[in-house]
Amino acid sequence: MESAARAVLRSGDRHVVERVRRLCVLAGVELEVCQPGSDPPATAALLIDDTADPTGPPWRGTATAGEVLELGDGGLHLPADAEVVLDALSRAAAPRRARVVGVVGAVGGVGASALAAVLARLAVAAGWTTALVDLDPAGGGLEVLLGIEHDAGPRWCDVLAERGGFPPDRLMAALPQWHGARVLSSDVRGGVPGAHPVALEAVGALTRAADAVLLDLPRAVLAPGAAAEWSALCHETVLLTACDTRAAAAAAAAVNVLGEVRLVVRGPAAGTLLPEDVADVCGRPLAAVLRPERAFTAAVERGLSPGDQRRGPLVATGRRLLRTVGLAS
Repeated sequence: MESAARAVLRSGDRHVVERVRRLCVLAGVELEVCQPGSDPPATAALLIDDTADPTGPPWRGTATAGEVLELGDGGLHLPADAEVVLDALSRAAAPRRARVVGVVGAVGGVGASALAAVLARLAVAAGWTTALVDLDPAGGGLEVLLGIEHDAGPRWCDVLAERGGFPPDRLMAALPQWHGARVLSSDVRGGVPGAHPVALEAVGALTRAADAVLLDLPRAVLAPGAAAEWSALCHETVLLTACDTRAAAAAAAAVNVLGEVRLVVRGPAAGTLLPEDVADVCGRPLAAVLRPERAFTAAVERGLSPGDQRRGPLVATGRRLLRTVGLAS
């Protein structure tokens, strides 16, 4: 049996100690209490320093262990900031376990959202607890593609309005479900305004509750100098592009921003370029070729969702990629 995560509190105030101890019980974290003036321990999941008692050097900046929270003047105050402390304790109790895979299109309209959805669906079939996250800043939402726009559960606008932390299992269980995958999507009210701190916190919670998290990345991550928070979360990034000159150039530019990617080319097309030519332009090996799926758009309009055509090219490409990104069982 694994030992519980450990938090260390430096305080001589018995009221502070008791309040932190209660929060530790809620989070399932063991608490060790150090006297004022103590040095930080070498290992701990979370350090909590009561700066109201200034004895000894501050732990922030000198600690060799994990995250440091400061209580007292200039820091957090209990019980007012109990939710913030509980969230940090919950993160310490449930470290990230998910394999995170991002999917992004080098150009619009190549089917990146459909591919991300199929990967999530196949990950569930492979036995992984899976979350699928729509990171498009615009409204509409991945939920429409999946046909779950009328299902109950929070969307991004609801999540962004939350205060305090996100208990991982509770957030995961609240989300609408699509073929076994939990989905956090935009809707008609809007999407994610960039790498918003609350959005990062919510996705971080899902990485603690799921085995696999599929991120439908916005193309904004491909802009030179773009904030790298979303792409930095990914263990693997799948870059999908088309088989034409413009799409090949866009993919090459995207590779310059993202670095290592799993390149998927949708083709062949009517022009002279082959998928292998696009890979040469990008300087990356070809992970898969996504053959055109006939009447896919019409099928979605009839109520079908990505992956319903089990013998179609989208599922075949997804199965090949699942092994490539480390999610095959």
